[in-house]
Amino acid sequence: MIQDIAPARFDGTYQPAPPVDDSLVCVFQGQRILCVLSPGGTLTLPRFCELPVAAGDCLHLFSVDRQDYFWCRRSLRLLNCDYRYLSLRRALSLPPQAAAFAAVTAYHLAAWYASNRFCGRCGQPLAYCNDERALECSSCGRRVYPRINPAIIVGVTDGDRLLVTKYAPSHAPTRHYALIAGFCEIGESAEETVRREVYEEVGLKVKNIRYYGSQPWGVDGNLSLGYFADLDGSDAITLEQEELSLAEWVRRDKVPQRGDTLALTSEMMEAFRLGRV
Repeated sequence: MIQDIAPARFDGTYQPAPPVDDSLVCVFQGQRILCVLSPGGTLTLPRFCELPVAAGDCLHLFSVDRQDYFWCRRSLRLLNCDYRYLSLRRALSLPPQAAAFAAVTAYHLAAWYASNRFCGRCGQPLAYCNDERALECSSCGRRVYPRINPAIIVGVTDGDRLLVTKYAPSHAPTRHYALIAGFCEIGESAEETVRREVYEEVGLKVKNIRYYGSQPWGVDGNLSLGYFADLDGSDAITLEQEELSLAEWVRRDKVPQRGDTLALTSEMMEAFRLGRV
């Protein structure tokens, strides 16, 4: 999966220090990131010394193998033809994987910072904290911490069959099969979310819910929790058409092979196809 960057090591410790010449800087334009693409398709992020920005424009995010990454809070026009803005989803597919993971994780933090400029309690401006990754209200002292949205992904199985879906065009454009997914509601456990989402989207009941793995997914600010569950009772599908355009049972040997397993959904479908679950 995208976070599997070993032997490289991700360190999310916040360091309130300015960038140096070789610091890597993440600059975003919507869900696009400024980068250089080598002839071989390698993802390279700009260094601080290559950009027309001041140290005060940059905020420390994290490090990978002691290489520091910063977020540039300014929007930049392209002044160098070597640079381009590339969609995050395209960047995720490019090597090296550690750089792709850094890009999507940087977006998660940058989006959080950009969306939290004022205190939700008193409306006064928020300021950066120097002692931890947080924002503090200049008036009432309230601290705000990065938000992570828990969501489930579930592979519903019936023996050698897997339930696969496709999103409705109005919900999310997709060419590939997906699994049922949804956000945890307040007061729910992840397992209760699995039962509710499966019943809401396809009208099925499940049992024997078992954890598979998790993934930070910075594009949407989520922490995805993957589960498999067995069908409990009838296999007749009642499709929730506002979110899904298709849901069907596919035999193990007919599950399409995925081109990569960077996303948890792809990893789970490939694990089922290969008989690992």
